[in-house]
Amino acid sequence: MHKTLMLIPLALVSLSVYAGPPRLHGNLSAARAIVRADTAFAVQAKRDGTAKAFRKWMDANDGVAYGGGSKPAIGGDAIYKMMGGDAPDNNVLAWHPVEVFAAKAGDMGVSRGRWTLTPKAGGKPIAGSYVTVWRKDAKGAWKGLVDIGNTDPPAR
Repeated sequence: MHKTLMLIPLALVSLSVYAGPPRLHGNLSAARAIVRADTAFAVQAKRDGTAKAFRKWMDANDGVAYGGGSKPAIGGDAIYKMMGGDAPDNNVLAWHPVEVFAAKAGDMGVSRGRWTLTPKAGGKPIAGSYVTVWRKDAKGAWKGLVDIGNTDPPAR
């Protein structure tokens, strides 16, 4: 296979992981803060594992995570358990926001973006989209209130 053709799949994967800065709507200061929170959340997931990152970034009491083909997990501990708890991650989950909406009051917002799940043992990565609803807590920190993701349809 020609070297240039071998690079095309890699380039497509790279584009799915990073597509430039997200579009911001509403309260721009809050939208930028949500981008920072969402990005820090993704960095921690890659560094420390998905379960630990979700436990830290989702609201400890009200956070709801959908995924894994199971009922939604509610609260930080339940989300941590649904995400695998202390077990080592078999995959690397990476994501980035592509658009962020922030309420005029600056206390709630929504990020939507793209994610890629890459098996550590090799294999084909899968990709999809996500939506996270964010809310400022009593200390002024952004916490995920609802997180929903879905996989892309299979390629034809």
